[in-house]
Amino acid sequence: MNENKKDKYTSQKKYLRSHYVRFPLDLRPEVLETFKAKCAKHGTTPTAEIKKFIAEYCKAEDK
Repeated sequence: MNENKKDKYTSQKKYLRSHYVRFPLDLRPEVLETFKAKCAKHGTTPTAEIKKFIAEYCKAEDK
């Protein structure tokens, strides 16, 4: 059963590596914790909010 999971995730990782890039971000721990808490309070995640910001920022630059 463990090998089936490896096979499943291997193809998923291969797809992600060829279609996405990583964008590491260094934050102070207290800033990250505050951001996580605020996102949770609003029913969202830090990743979703960062992606939303980037999309909106890029749209605004096109206008």
